[in-house]
Amino acid sequence: MKLLLINPPRDFSISSEVPEKVNSETNTIPPLGLMYLEAYLHAHSDHEVRIIDCLAERWHIEQLRGIIESEAPQAVGITGHTHDLLDMLQVTRLAKEISPDIVTIWGGPHASDFPVQCMGYPEVDICIPREGEIALCETMDALEKHSDLSALPGVYSRATDGTLQFGGVRPPIADLDILPPPRREILDIRKYSYVLGGEATSTTLMTSRGCPYKCTFCNTPGHNTWRWRSAGPVVDEIESIANLGINDIYIIDDTFNVRQQRTLDICQGIIDRKIKINWNFRARVNLITAEMVEACRKAGCNRVHVGVETGTDEGMAAINKALTTKQVRDGLRLLKKAKMTTVCYFMVGCPHEKTRADIMRTIDFALELDPDYALFGVLTPYPNTAVYDEGVRRGILDPNNWDNFLRNPSRDFHPQVWTEFFTAQELAQFSEMAFKRFYIRPKQMWRKLMELHSWKDFGRKLKAGWEIFKL
Repeated sequence: MKLLLINPPRDFSISSEVPEKVNSETNTIPPLGLMYLEAYLHAHSDHEVRIIDCLAERWHIEQLRGIIESEAPQAVGITGHTHDLLDMLQVTRLAKEISPDIVTIWGGPHASDFPVQCMGYPEVDICIPREGEIALCETMDALEKHSDLSALPGVYSRATDGTLQFGGVRPPIADLDILPPPRREILDIRKYSYVLGGEATSTTLMTSRGCPYKCTFCNTPGHNTWRWRSAGPVVDEIESIANLGINDIYIIDDTFNVRQQRTLDICQGIIDRKIKINWNFRARVNLITAEMVEACRKAGCNRVHVGVETGTDEGMAAINKALTTKQVRDGLRLLKKAKMTTVCYFMVGCPHEKTRADIMRTIDFALELDPDYALFGVLTPYPNTAVYDEGVRRGILDPNNWDNFLRNPSRDFHPQVWTEFFTAQELAQFSEMAFKRFYIRPKQMWRKLMELHSWKDFGRKLKAGWEIFKL
């Protein structure tokens, strides 16, 4: 069978917790989830699979119409976050308009959070939440043979009478080493870049799935099933990426450095093979050690992303961050000593922030830490998180807010924020103020000038800086 895996255009995305003007300078990173699906199907089936990345191609719905018509697939797979629901529906309806016989399959973050609601749309034939490599392959095999889908674990489908059927929960893939690495060579690698990487051609890399921590605002699956790839296959993939001419890797694990020895082994493998490539990762700051930082630096790591979130020990405890402000300071100090570029993430509007002074403590903490880059978002409680459940229980959040959007998606929808002490408008203003206070400083502006690689890089960062200035 012929399958198109589609990363939809973002024509109708709803608002996010980051100021819209700050989001205007976006990155174009490879659709890693679709690439894993394609690689698995390529290795384990004879199905013809093509990835259509509308973001990288800068295609809108009419260009996509021509692609689907010319390819004439038997099935299309569509991914996206909940913010992209309108675009996912637009593409799905387009496929059915072109041919009602095209089987439409949803996966990715939104499908993982709301599989039953996804099947409420008549245009969606199949939904595969969570990890889809094996499940999608089995689904395509069953479709080709016209077999019953009802017994496939992890697959939502419809019976002949239209009733919803589910094959039961599929356990997470225990051994991630069985997954074939993405075949990056099938995409035009020149179309992918990351704004912090200057003009570098960038890609993404997965070395683990899940997260062993339980922050109240996070809905990352796998708190009890954090799994990791062995160091050897990770280094093999990094070497293959370098051989393609890609010069920047963003490791997208929720937490890369959970097991220090594995981190050290990956670094040593890169060093031993003399692989020359820049890479960066998201870290648990309390697990950062001098030995790890030095090994990463020698292996080509030049940037570390740290989720700080809030600026007080009381706040850390309130969101179950399992951190202290001292650990954050100590970790950032080690990174700066090694001359690593540091990126820190903060939130305003957490339940423990009852006064303006509480929020200012987080902003002041960001200024004290003085990372190279900082991102300030408004806490947005999403379903399937502890903070959302608390908000609903206390009557601060309306559970119908998300339900109404999922039943009748509209671009005018705004996710709820924690409005016990501040209005949504006030929290947005705090976020915008935080960006201004952090970036519109002589020290920060001079630092960014010194980091410029070219006039093109200057233009990109000037645009981003100007949008912050206009907040």
